[in-house]
This record gives sequence, structure tokens and C-alpha cells, in this order.
Amino acid sequence: MSVTLTHESQQNPEKFRVPFKVANRVLGPNQTIPHNEKLKPLKTSSKVLIIGAGFGGMAAVISTLEKLKEPDVMVFERLDNFGGTWYANTYPGIACDIPALWYSFSFELTNNWSRVQPPGHEIEEYILRVADKYKLREKTRFSTSVEKLEYDDSSATWKITAHDVATGRKIIHTANIVLSCQGALVCPRQLEVDGLENFKGKYMHSAIFDHSVDFKNKNVIVVGNGCSANQLIPSLLSEKYNVKSINQIVRAKHYIAPPVPWILFYLYKALAFSRIGLLLVRWLVVLVAESRFPMYKGDGLLARIVRYINTRSAVNYMKTAPAKYHDILIPDFKIGCKRIIFDYNYIPSLHDPRINLQNERISKVVEDGVILQNGDHIKADIIVACTGYDISKNFLSNFDIIGRNKTNIKELWTKESPTAYRTMLIKDCPNFYMIDGPNIATGHSSVVMALENALNYYAKTAKPILQGKAKSMVVKTEAYYDWFNSVQKELKRSIFGTAFGGCVSWYGDDNLNATTYPWSQLSFWKITKYPNYNDIVYENNDKKNM
Repeated sequence: MSVTLTHESQQNPEKFRVPFKVANRVLGPNQTIPHNEKLKPLKTSSKVLIIGAGFGGMAAVISTLEKLKEPDVMVFERLDNFGGTWYANTYPGIACDIPALWYSFSFELTNNWSRVQPPGHEIEEYILRVADKYKLREKTRFSTSVEKLEYDDSSATWKITAHDVATGRKIIHTANIVLSCQGALVCPRQLEVDGLENFKGKYMHSAIFDHSVDFKNKNVIVVGNGCSANQLIPSLLSEKYNVKSINQIVRAKHYIAPPVPWILFYLYKALAFSRIGLLLVRWLVVLVAESRFPMYKGDGLLARIVRYINTRSAVNYMKTAPAKYHDILIPDFKIGCKRIIFDYNYIPSLHDPRINLQNERISKVVEDGVILQNGDHIKADIIVACTGYDISKNFLSNFDIIGRNKTNIKELWTKESPTAYRTMLIKDCPNFYMIDGPNIATGHSSVVMALENALNYYAKTAKPILQGKAKSMVVKTEAYYDWFNSVQKELKRSIFGTAFGGCVSWYGDDNLNATTYPWSQLSFWKITKYPNYNDIVYENNDKKNM
């Protein structure tokens, strides 16, 4: 099956992005979820509850309906529409950072993407088309913020407490199975610097972009040098926004690779007439990406060869920027230690005389701009923080989980570390799955493929519960800790934010990495397709272990 886009998002992008007030209320620095105790609590139930309506949540509903043949499923979503990060993030220039043919559902490919890495509003259009096709609105309660999950051992059910973000009405929901499908790149990490409250101009985070602000002929400071800034800056320099100047505060270095080869798009267009053709191009992208995986592990001959090829490609491309910026831009750590940025137009934009790069830290914000640590005063009308996301809030960001034996998962993870068996199952939490959980991310692959793989595991292991053959399913405690130890041991050999990699990144540090998966996506497909039933316990069944 395939989806053909109307490209309405090209003409009316505002229809495919979250209203600023909604995003700011739910995700902003002063986010508030009202509690109105005067309204009678709403009591609901379903066999399956899914938290989040982005790629993961949508795929989870479809898996429940199509693979498990279970119609009694409900979705709770904080925002007022589908899309997750692609609905919430709307800054100018936002685009898919890998080929969209891979960053889309394998069961709903698209035959008319406008480019290899389409803009964010086009991704959102695709998401809404899929949601309509599978009638997911009938299963979704929007503007609903989950606050607490509590497991009842006697009934083997979860009690979910939530609130309507508009009215404050409490919602008490009961479910046999819960899937947390909250994404990582949603909760913005705000700029933390002295004096920000004194700034008389306009401050915003790129993840909660205020499109009502006029950028024309304005002096702008962009803080950050990651993927968001890489995509935003060329747009601000464009005729539409036409800023007077941009001072970019480069806080860290990143490898910026050349754009995806143009020939891929021509191949895609040539074969887009059939699903088989689309799958061939998709798997070509997968194979090329997987072939780069050796550079993320160890220092063997193959790893060094692949790492050298990719490093030289990125460095040679970055050297096409003005020579005065080379020392600011080009890293000295191993490629892949931070996520690689595939450029679209950032490096060429650095030749624009209106932009200036700074690698001095901000000392403080003043009424008309910022003071750098070297004493320079940079005036600004607008400050845009491209400072990334609070990844720690990805895991149980806005709700508590109280599992079996009153185990508080936030307290457990604070004491030990965030982890989940095969990225999905948590100790003392029967019938609970994390889709997009700890250590599911990769530096070279598509998160959508990883989500689909995780949902294959869910569909296989949850089936006995939904069929009534088992009361509950939980990972064995020893398997939970064995998984954590093996993952962290393997990550020590990897380059993701480690001393071996030579950098500090949001992936993790030398002590702990709760973000990235240490093996290839092929290995993740294998362990999710073939569950190890010896590591999990089914209760109230003829067989204790299945």
C-alpha cells in the first residue's frame, strides 16, 4: 500500500503545524496543565491504552488493530492533533534529516515526496493522511496529559490518571496493557543563561516557534549548532524572512556531511510507480546506512576504513565554508560520536555576508542582546535558542509509574539508571511497554524502522494477554539487569559520547548511555522478531513461561 500526497502542505503549511498557544501551554518553559476539581472525573477503559500520537503511537494503534485484531484501543495525546515532534516542531527550514522513504511506515510508503528530505509540514501531511486512512481519530483523545500510571496486581490492570489540558477535567482510565510511545525530540531544552528575563526583544526556542514574529530586517542571535540551527539559518537568510544579520553562537562542533546524493531522488522518482520499486529504493537506503555501522564500534580495520571514508567526506565538504570558520566548525573527535548532520544548505549559507559565527560562550543576556565571555556585546532584536531537547524527559517525562510492589520507576531510575529490557520492558511493570524507550536510538538508522521493530515484539508477546490465555506478562528481574549490563558494556566499545569517541553528547557519557542502541538495526530486528520467552513470565496460564 502507498500514500499519495496532495501537497496541500506546500500551499498552506500553517494548517499542518501546532498553534503556538497550544505548544507553549503544553511544552513551553511555563507549561501548565490545569486541574479543575469542580468537574466530575471522567471514567473510561480499554484493553489497550497508548500514550502519544506521533509515529510510535500511530504505529502502535495500527499494530493493535491489524496484527492483534483488537479493536478496544485508546490513545491519549497531549497536543490537539497527530504527529508528535512533526506537529510540535515548526521552525522555518525544518526537514527530515534522513531520506523520507526510510523515515516513514513500511506499510504505507509514499510515491510523491517533493524531495529526498522533505520539509516538516510535508511529513505532517503524510502523518495525517495515514491517520485518516486508518480512522485513528476514532481511537484518540487529544489534549489529554497523562500524569500517573498505577498497577493493580489483583486485577492485572493499570489505572491511568490524566487531565484535559483545556478544561482541567480529571480522567481516570483503566487498561489491561499500556504502551508509552512518547518521542524524545519534543520537550525543548531552554537556553539557561543569566539575564534572559531582562531581554527586551523576542526570545523563543526553535521547538516552539512563534510564526507571528516579524524577522525582516532584524538582528538575530541563533544559539546552537546542531541540526535545528543547520536547517533554520538558511531559511532566515532567505527572501521570505530576510533578516538584517545573524550571529550564530556555536556551542559545540558537529560533523556536517554533504547533502544526500541527488541521484537517489531520481532513482526514487523512476521507481515510484510501484510498491516493489519503492521497496527496492528503501532497502537500498537501508543497506547503505547499515554499511556505515562499523564506524560506530571499535577500532578494527573495517571500522577505521569506514570511519576514514565518512570523516574525509564530511571534512572536505565543511571546508567549502569560509576558511575563517574552519576551526569553529570542524571537529577533532571521531565521526558518529554525535549524530551526523546531512546538510541541505547550511554550509553554502555561511558565505552570506549577513552571518557571523562566534564560538565564545554567552556570559549574560542584557536588554538589547548578549555579552559574550570575551566581553563582546552583540545586539539583537530576536534570540532563537536551538539548544536541543531534554532527552531525560523522554522517559516518563510527564507522568509517574507505580508498578508491582509499589515500585516507583522514576525513583528506581534516579537511583540506578534508565533502562528497559530490549528497550521496552521494565521490571515490576507487567503489561507495560515502552516504544521509543531507553537505548532504542541509533546514529545511523531510522527511528521509524526501530519503532516498527519494537512493535513486532509487542504484537508477539502481548497476544496471549489479549486472547485471554494469560493474565499478565512481565520481564524477569535478572533478565532486566542482564540486558542493562550487556548494553552498557557494549556501549563502552562504541563512540556514542564516550572517551573512545572523544566527545560529550546528548547520547550519554562515559558512565551511562541510556539513549543509543549498541548494535546494528539488523540485530534489533532479530531480537524483536524472535522474543526470548525464557526472559519473561506469563501469569495465570497453563505454562508459567512461554
